[in-house]
Amino acid sequence: MPELYSNRIDTPKGVFLIIFHAKALSRVYFPGQEPACQYPARKLPWKSLEEDLNRYLCGEIVDWNSYPLDTSCYQPFTATLLAAIKQIPYGQVWTYRESAERSGSPKAWRAAGQALKANRHPIIVPCHRVVATGGKIGGFSGPSGWKQMLLELEAVHNRRW
Repeated sequence: MPELYSNRIDTPKGVFLIIFHAKALSRVYFPGQEPACQYPARKLPWKSLEEDLNRYLCGEIVDWNSYPLDTSCYQPFTATLLAAIKQIPYGQVWTYRESAERSGSPKAWRAAGQALKANRHPIIVPCHRVVATGGKIGGFSGPSGWKQMLLELEAVHNRRW
C-alpha cells in the first residue's frame, strides 16, 4: 500500500478532506467527516482539484475523468459499477436498476445500492446521481442532506424521486 497523505480543500459548502497517494485519489471526505486515523498533510499533486471542486460546488459542470482514482479497495463488482456511474451526465440521474444494468449485472440492483454506499470518491464518482425507482431519493455515501443538495445544485430536471 502506498503512503497516504491528506489535504483540506476549503469550499463554499465547507472543508473537504482529500486522502491521496502520489498516483491517485484514495478517498474524499465531506465537511464534518474525518478518517479514523490521521495522515500527514501534503500539497495535492493535481493542482486543479481544489479549483474544480470549488467550481462544481458553485454550480459549474466539471469533468472529473482526469483524476486518477485508487480503486484497489473495491471488490470487482463495485469497481465496475462505479466506472459505469462515472458516465452519468451532469444534471441527469439513473435508477439503481439502470446502474446495475449498465454495469453488466442487471439483476444486482440491490447490490448496486450497497456498493454505492461504499463509494470512497463521492462527487468525483457521482453516486448522488443514482436514485430509487419508486420515487425516493435513495441512500448515499455522504452525510445526510448532501445528496438532495447536490442534485439541486445540478438542477436535475429529470426528477424521478
